[in-house]
Amino acid sequence: MNKLVLVIIFIITFWFSSKPGNESISQSDKILVAAKILTVEDLAMRTTKYRVCDKIIRKAAHFSLYFMAGMGAFILTGSVGKSVLIVFLMGGIDEFHQYFVPGRGAQFTDVLIDTLGGTTGAVVTKLTISNYKVLTAKSKKDGSLENYNASR
Repeated sequence: MNKLVLVIIFIITFWFSSKPGNESISQSDKILVAAKILTVEDLAMRTTKYRVCDKIIRKAAHFSLYFMAGMGAFILTGSVGKSVLIVFLMGGIDEFHQYFVPGRGAQFTDVLIDTLGGTTGAVVTKLTISNYKVLTAKSKKDGSLENYNASR
């Protein structure tokens, strides 16, 4: 099951990066307008505001998708280091693939953003699991969980 989650994330990533450049831009534009960040006029004029917002949306999408991949990789491997390696390789393969998609290009900075997102996801997952284990062990030891539930 854990492998399946990671495979699904990779398939979604590959699907997004398979979109030709103009289609990818159109998707970003729809998000910017739907979120009421930009107006249709901003899109038409390709203002500085448009360029900045477009860049932020695209990089945030990279970070977010690979954050989830990092979570899945950590759950699969139990290792932050292995998770970072997995998301770095995923990001590299994805950027290499984009090099061959019309209107797209490969950027190493995107691989770095992907890796940062994946690393953050792996670390957050590790901390969450560690805290859960500590709190569960503490509550079993001192009965604090039973006391908490009884007081509700």
